[in-house]
Amino acid sequence: MYQEYTLRNGQVKAIKVVKGRSMKEEMKLLGISERDIFSIQLLDKDSLKKSK
Repeated sequence: MYQEYTLRNGQVKAIKVVKGRSMKEEMKLLGISERDIFSIQLLDKDSLKKSK
């Protein structure tokens, strides 16, 4: 499973969901803040490929 972050500036960033990793840790790894996020989606690997 992957978390896909759509940002306010139109960029889309995705990160693999790892058990035990918090949302704050994911945002830190992606270099984004809560203010940057427009929406968040949980996707499987196949859906991630189709959305790009």
